[in-house]
Amino acid sequence: MGFDPRRWRPAPGSPAVTSNVDALLAENDALRREVRALRRRLEQLQLEQRQHPKEEDTRVAFGLSPDLVERWSQAMARHPRWQALRIGPPAGLRGVIEELRCRWWNPELSLEQELDRRSPGLGTELAEALRGPHSRARWAVRAAFALYGQRAPEWLSEAPLQVVEELLRREERLGQRSRGTRTENHSHTNHQSHAKREAASADPRADSLRLLGLDPGASQLMIKRAYRRLAKAHHPDLGGDAKAFHQLEAAYRLLMG
Repeated sequence: MGFDPRRWRPAPGSPAVTSNVDALLAENDALRREVRALRRRLEQLQLEQRQHPKEEDTRVAFGLSPDLVERWSQAMARHPRWQALRIGPPAGLRGVIEELRCRWWNPELSLEQELDRRSPGLGTELAEALRGPHSRARWAVRAAFALYGQRAPEWLSEAPLQVVEELLRREERLGQRSRGTRTENHSHTNHQSHAKREAASADPRADSLRLLGLDPGASQLMIKRAYRRLAKAHHPDLGGDAKAFHQLEAAYRLLMG
């Protein structure tokens, strides 16, 4: 048998005790009902959160600005063949971007839209940083982002001359394709001349260093770093050119062998 305080009476002769047991019990019952209601509301909120999770804003600031673009432009302009870069299609920087666009998940997207898809906010920042009149420098920066994606700032800051070299190589390849559409014989002649130049190369090690964008006398550490950087850009699984990737591997093996 339990103790019921409502039936409790003080013993005869004991001091009087003032109590309001019924009121306390009623208050206790009310608190219990309130706790149960709060628990039900909490469970309902948790269920709604699982069914309709809030989208988190994953955009971050990438630090792109007109001043940074200007510094990249000045660094790229130190390349001896900087003036050889062309803007207009089909074999210019615009053509390079269009060629890369065909390999995107959705070729209908603009460069800025594709960058925003990969890294929310990146394309928007790039558009603001490149706002202004058309120029070789601005198109070269756009082409670098089309080529390297989220890693373009790293390339432009650490290896701007190699960026220019790669853009020139792609322009030359587009030019060869364009000329090849006009005449098959001319394309065949270019291929034979290229093969003869490769066969006549007297120093394959120097050619391999040039392919990696390095000068004669480069250390093995410099060779490894250049190879890793270029391998990420040319790897077929990342949208690169398979032939260029195999040439890069062969050059690396020759230099490290």
